Amino acid sequence: MFIYKVVEENLRNSELGSYIAYGISVYLRATNVILISISDIFLDRNKAEKLVELCNKNGLEPIHLREVVEDAIG
Repeated sequence: MFIYKVVEENLRNSELGSYIAYGISVYLRATNVILISISDIFLDRNKAEKLVELCNKNGLEPIHLREVVEDAIG
């Protein structure tokens, strides 16, 4: 199966300067290999953690992660 985790990132933008953002990575549970990683989704860690919790709780298939992220930020 899969496990979703929050990824903290220190990023820099020429217009905004430095900032911390949170992305989501999905791992193959058996090998801990990253299958998909989406960067710079949230600025609020709690929002990222809630989305990861929902993905794990509902056994989200990785193929649907991009759609779920789009819905979450849309």
